[in-house]
Amino acid sequence: MLKVGWIDYANCSPLLLQIEGHLADFGIVLRHGVPAQLNAALAAGQIDVCISSSIEFARHANEYHVLPGHCIGSDGPVQSVLLFTNRPVQELGGRQILVTAESATSVVLLQILLSRHWGLTGYRIETNKLPWQEALATAEAVLLIGDSALQAAMAEQAAYCYDLGAAWHEMTGLPFVFALWQVHQAAVRTKSDRLGRLLALLDQARDRMPERLDQLAERASETEWIDAARLADYWRHITYRLDARHLSGLDHFYRLATDLGLIGESATPHFLTV
Repeated sequence: MLKVGWIDYANCSPLLLQIEGHLADFGIVLRHGVPAQLNAALAAGQIDVCISSSIEFARHANEYHVLPGHCIGSDGPVQSVLLFTNRPVQELGGRQILVTAESATSVVLLQILLSRHWGLTGYRIETNKLPWQEALATAEAVLLIGDSALQAAMAEQAAYCYDLGAAWHEMTGLPFVFALWQVHQAAVRTKSDRLGRLLALLDQARDRMPERLDQLAERASETEWIDAARLADYWRHITYRLDARHLSGLDHFYRLATDLGLIGESATPHFLTV
């Protein structure tokens, strides 16, 4: 069996809704979780492949391959990686910022933007495990990602909200890659056939997605807390194709993270060939 880590966020749902009926036939099983949990499982070899935080590849570049042509990214606003504050971001220098424990990529991106885009120093990053409602009620600034960010934005409880995808694009003119499909080396050696089948399923789902988003949104479980039209609009802000511009954005991200000492060295994805 090919063990695939799957992030339980709305941004992955349009893929899952299209491929879930075919997984058993191709010998693929899913392990659900948030990015931090699945990053750890992939590093430990407990799963074979995962849509995993892009910063994880930089930290494990010698251990992983990347599925070509796929990512979770944005080319402008992403709507689900948001900094909520009770004051303008330019006033956060020297202040505490609570960050999600779910995704290391977004935390690194925030630190790059605070330092290089907004020119801040002396801010203090602290990991936050509170429910988002409590975090927003008690902290001056909170970084949220995924469904929590979408829900908090709909609640409009903060005075200011900064979309990190939009801020990155404003600073660089490039897309941002939040997650890559990463494959553990052991699976590359022993499960290439099943990896090829997974890639074919993802290719088909990605290519058909633009014309099917409204239909898929009507079927999504997320409509328990977000209406289908708004969900489909959110998906249209997500980029799922890893193309040359996204790779340029990824390379720039790694270089800035290296310059700030947030990762040891920059990395270049090595793509799986099947």
